[in-house]
Amino acid sequence: MPTPRLDRRITHGTARNALGLALDDPHIMCADGFCLSVLAPAPADVLLLPAQTLEIGFPTRRPEPWDTWSTYLDPGSEDDDPTESVYLNVPVALVRDLIEAHGGEAPPIPHQRS
Repeated sequence: MPTPRLDRRITHGTARNALGLALDDPHIMCADGFCLSVLAPAPADVLLLPAQTLEIGFPTRRPEPWDTWSTYLDPGSEDDDPTESVYLNVPVALVRDLIEAHGGEAPPIPHQRS
C-alpha cells in the first residue's frame, strides 16, 4: 500500500522553524478518517535520515495494538487518553503498519480558495 507522505517524511525529514515546530502540516489522514501527526528529524540532521524512528502525536483514536504503542508514550503524556498523547521513538515499520491498518493514506484534499 503506498504511503507517499510518510515516505517523504522518512527520507527528507520534517522542516522546522527556530522553535522546533514543523513548517508544514505534519498530519497524515488515513482512508478511514483516522489522523495522526508524524514528525521525523529535521533535514539539518542529515545523519539521522532516512529516519528509523518517528514522533507521533495526537492520533484521533487509540493506536493499536495498544500494548505495543503504550511503550512509546512520552512520559509527560496522559496515560488515560491515548488521543491526547505523544509517542516517541516509534519505529517506522510500526507507524507504516498503523497507517495501513486504517486503509492507507487518504488522497490529499486540494487547498480551497476563499
